[in-house]
Amino acid sequence: MPNDKKPVKVLSFSPSADGELNRWILFYYGVDFKENRHTLPFFFLFNKLQGGKSLILCRDGDIKLTSVHAVIKHFDAQTAPEFKLIPETLADQMETSWKRYNSELGGAVVKWAYTNLLPYKIVMIRPLTLGSPWIERFFVKHWYNIPKQLIWKSQQLSKATADESLKTIKTVFEEVDHLLADGRTYLYGERLTLADLAFAVSGAPLVLPANYGGDQFGQGPIPTLEEFPLELQAIIRAMRQTPAGEFILRLYAQDRYRSVRDNP
Repeated sequence: MPNDKKPVKVLSFSPSADGELNRWILFYYGVDFKENRHTLPFFFLFNKLQGGKSLILCRDGDIKLTSVHAVIKHFDAQTAPEFKLIPETLADQMETSWKRYNSELGGAVVKWAYTNLLPYKIVMIRPLTLGSPWIERFFVKHWYNIPKQLIWKSQQLSKATADESLKTIKTVFEEVDHLLADGRTYLYGERLTLADLAFAVSGAPLVLPANYGGDQFGQGPIPTLEEFPLELQAIIRAMRQTPAGEFILRLYAQDRYRSVRDNP
């Protein structure tokens, strides 16, 4: 990847899975980028003013990328075949995996996590505001109910939905358990692909890996295990012990900060 260009500009909502996936993808491709993180409702305002359509807006020069999927395809096209996250021979599998891991698993995790954590203001202020300007952090601290209700209503959250989402999460984790049962290194063999990143990022709130959120060796925009309610801590400990959970922890430990620049 060329690295003599001006840094790519990123607008993101710090705790979103797409924001984290976008960070990982850009780091993997060796792309220098400058990220501006905002909390709610400020992110929605800035995103709309700049023509964004999702929880991530990425600008590479004059090119505007309005989804993390667009970011992947844009930079994958510039990458050597042996390092592509979407190998030509696995294009169909990558599309299927994207839907299963990013859309279905990711959506279920969002509903499960926010339903269970939004009632705890003291836990959620840091994840919702990490990296945001001080005025936005001040706003969330003193008017927390506004971003809370924005998320609650936009995601149509409820206890019943969260319980159903946990069933989906466990089903997808079991599917990955089966894939890994033959000892493969990654979901599609011996090389890292988009499927691995999508699963690891979407499933991260269920196992709380280190290195999450672009803050190497830091906590990032995700609560600690001790901050979770006790009943949820038991779920997280159990998910960490599954092959799929161990896989996420390994990817974050070994691959989160590896780049194509590391290869000769």
